[in-house]
Amino acid sequence: MEIIDKDAKSLTVALSLPSNFTIRNAVLSDAQAMAGVTFESWQTAFSEFLPQEVLEKGTLDFFENIWHAMLAKPKKHSAVLLCDGSKIIACGTAGAYRNLHNPVSRKVCKLNAGELYRGYVLPSYQNKGIGQALLKARLLKLHEQGYHKAYTWIYAKNTRACMFYEKYGAVNLDRALGLTMNKYPFDEVCYGIEVESVFNFT
Repeated sequence: MEIIDKDAKSLTVALSLPSNFTIRNAVLSDAQAMAGVTFESWQTAFSEFLPQEVLEKGTLDFFENIWHAMLAKPKKHSAVLLCDGSKIIACGTAGAYRNLHNPVSRKVCKLNAGELYRGYVLPSYQNKGIGQALLKARLLKLHEQGYHKAYTWIYAKNTRACMFYEKYGAVNLDRALGLTMNKYPFDEVCYGIEVESVFNFT
């Protein structure tokens, strides 16, 4: 994100983050710490509805490998971090809509569409506006890439995430069967959001 490289401090203020917080682009060396954030968020958010077998496969190594693969392709996956001092407390990615990764849907207009995915906040930092800041930062990434619409797929039973996106104007567009870890089928819902809505957030 160019704005991060040019003036990260001003962006921190614009995202209503505390002065000791920073926002920056993720690099390969962050993969391990990002895996830790993902692991804690995954276990906390999904333990109520994902089977134990699936939860157990979501190991630190599993998530670190995913982040390594994504960070190795920065032009395809734009990953951003929120930090408290030097500690990574949230991470997320934005990029072109991933046709091959997402459930099949005829209600989603994939042409020139962006996507928000893999957004995680450490449980101890939730309900403090960090999720909103992460969403804003990723929408800004998509805005700079020229996208006007974006989608995100969420577990249908993840009511907390659904309520979060609805709070910021996202619209429930479809429901379809998706595969977790390319193996486990779960119902997912697709939300659409206007990228420029980031400029209306309060």
